[in-house]
Amino acid sequence: MARDIEEKVVFGIGTGADGVPTILLGVTEKAWAYMRDGKTHTFDLRSIGVPVKIVAFGAADHTAVIQMLEAGAKASGSPILDARNRDFSIEPGGTP
Repeated sequence: MARDIEEKVVFGIGTGADGVPTILLGVTEKAWAYMRDGKTHTFDLRSIGVPVKIVAFGAADHTAVIQMLEAGAKASGSPILDARNRDFSIEPGGTP
């Protein structure tokens, strides 16, 4: 767990103009550096009534991230949907 407040990711939950709940993550330089070697930032939003957990972690490159995800999925027996070539950006007007 990050001990220095500058190593922590800041998060918020809001609603956009389109009414869609949105999770916002603000990552400081120190928080980014903290994650660099695989350390995680975790958010269990169940405590505020949102049935979602978020885990953010760092790795050297895209391949290393995929390998970590695949190892975790294999260990838990969970399938992976490979959508790395899909654009999940928010479209103008807030609809995908």
